[in-house]
Amino acid sequence: MLNLTATPIALLLSGLLGSFGHCLGMCGPLNLIVTARIRENDLPLGLSMVIYHAARIVVYILLGTLVGALGSLLGLSTHLTGIGGVTSLALGLTILLLGLGYLGWLPSLAWEGAGGWWNKALSSALQRRGGYGVALLGAVNGLLPCGLVYSALLLAASDGHAWSGALGMAAFGLGTFPALLGLDLGAGALEIRFRQSMVRLAGALMLLVGSQLLLRGGAALGIWNHFHWGSIALW
Repeated sequence: MLNLTATPIALLLSGLLGSFGHCLGMCGPLNLIVTARIRENDLPLGLSMVIYHAARIVVYILLGTLVGALGSLLGLSTHLTGIGGVTSLALGLTILLLGLGYLGWLPSLAWEGAGGWWNKALSSALQRRGGYGVALLGAVNGLLPCGLVYSALLLAASDGHAWSGALGMAAFGLGTFPALLGLDLGAGALEIRFRQSMVRLAGALMLLVGSQLLLRGGAALGIWNHFHWGSIALW
């Protein structure tokens, strides 16, 4: 089954691959607006960018802690039984659907985009100056409704521990860092074909993770048998 090292690695790869395609398209314009605003501060640009992305990743960590704790309450621990198996089935199916969407085999799920509350929060953050304003902008970006983040949170919840959820989302946030930072260095000009390829790779990774969670949940419920490869429990 997914262990305490596999989940952060999967989330790191998901953030890295998905960000070069998905984030540059969805968050690129936002990031350029934020960067322009940050340049107006008296703080050095390098320090401002560190504060901005650190605040964004801290929000991911807090969300990971929350969903990991929720996963624990739902029985998503090492040995699944009852409701934990059902929850793992539901998580696996949801991640599979997300993966199929990123591969272009299903219509995009309409749960992305900034809502009214988020736009208001961004407008308020853009009016703040100094380090506090930069950190607030990063935190608001961390709360941006995003399918890639949602899928990462679902996977972070699957380990069933608050601390492993936090670790997984920290890995995811670090994975998104190169693409968003590189946007200021011209990464936004990457060919659309390359960006689409990265999104598809992220989708393929989601299919693998979703399938594993689906198989794990079904085995816990006795629908099919657990499967081991040597000493490794695959599900």
